[in-house]
Amino acid sequence: MPSLGLQRLSSKRPRKTSSPSPATPDGTTDHLTPLPDEMVEEILRRLPLDDAVRTSFLAKPWRFRWTNCPGLELSAQDPPAAVDFFLTRYACDVSRAHLEVPQESLGKIDGWIRALAAKGIRCLAVCFIPEGALRLPLLPASLFSCGELTTLMLKHCDIPALPPGFDGFPGLLELKLEYVNFGEDGERTFEALIAKSPSLTCLSILFPSISSDDDDDEENYNYREWKIRAPNLKIFKMSAWEDYGWSVDDLPLIEEACVQLEGPELSRILPGLANVWNLSVEIADDDTILRRLPYFINLKCLSLYTFLTNSSTVLSMLCILSNAPILEDLRITLLHENEETMEVNMDELVLNTLGTVEWLFSRLKHFCLDQSIGHRNEMQFIELLMSKAIVLQQIEISVRDDSSKSLEAVFYELSQYKKASSSQAEVIVNRFVDCYMDQIEDDEEP
Repeated sequence: MPSLGLQRLSSKRPRKTSSPSPATPDGTTDHLTPLPDEMVEEILRRLPLDDAVRTSFLAKPWRFRWTNCPGLELSAQDPPAAVDFFLTRYACDVSRAHLEVPQESLGKIDGWIRALAAKGIRCLAVCFIPEGALRLPLLPASLFSCGELTTLMLKHCDIPALPPGFDGFPGLLELKLEYVNFGEDGERTFEALIAKSPSLTCLSILFPSISSDDDDDEENYNYREWKIRAPNLKIFKMSAWEDYGWSVDDLPLIEEACVQLEGPELSRILPGLANVWNLSVEIADDDTILRRLPYFINLKCLSLYTFLTNSSTVLSMLCILSNAPILEDLRITLLHENEETMEVNMDELVLNTLGTVEWLFSRLKHFCLDQSIGHRNEMQFIELLMSKAIVLQQIEISVRDDSSKSLEAVFYELSQYKKASSSQAEVIVNRFVDCYMDQIEDDEEP
């Protein structure tokens, strides 16, 4: 009969020991094979596409693991050969892709877009790289088969007419068009592309063009009027060198807008932005006088890029300001390309053209004037503002190096103006620094 001690000894369970990582043929420890699937996929998603593909050579379990890893994306840095290989082998959907298309890859772009459409692409950027070509490359019509898009950016391309039966981009939230051209009957294509994207909340149109059979006689060509219709739009950015006959339908949900246009088109665009609360606009055309404008009932932040050297641009600026009863933050950046300078009597201009506007600057708290040269028109405007801004908290003036007045002279003159605000507003006068030029100099340093 076994003893009690032997019975206790035999009842003990053997201790578990962790199994070592498998060894590779050269005798080193393999730390890659036993990694959890979730960790492997996260590693693959964080790698550049080329490196993710090369992981097939790390260990046998990693071979073509990337082809079934959800969430891989195409970036602008991926070379064309890598894009080809990826779209051929990758088995999952692709949610995001940024395609940079050089001249030698123009024959591939149609196949790339078809493959992405089949993989449910949602966020797509297609940027053609111009290399001195006389005409922009034509965007393939296969783009319009990407029915699940939520974000679309197109750059440096010719946009074809919408194909028959095109149902639009029902889920598109953001559309960005940069340096694109719309061909014959382009106004209708432009209008329909936006109208067939009813969910748009963000629209950016930067320096487009519309070609026609009358391109040789552009001065006598009359573009047909058309409307930008986007009832859910919240953010709107628009810059152009020419007037293409566009106007903006009422945008009831608009929050932010940036508009850089010339000529009569500005007076057609601004009325649709009546509900905006943050507006940036350039008034650089002497012939643009914005007399008929809606009340910007929600406008609190306004940035203006303009001249204060002639009565027409000053009047346009005052028309916007007089129609912004709850404006709190005003920034004016002065343009100085206009060599002709005439003195403007601000008080007289306000009285003769606007009459008595009780709420002019009545809610203004912050005012900034950039690129001042100390001209009399500038100082008159500041004096007018300070005499009416009853709740003004801060005024900041940045003075250019070629100003006719020193910083001390500007500060002293401001201190002599009558102030409407009950509390003493802080006055800041400093030297204007061109941040853009500083950035260029920094980039050029080795």
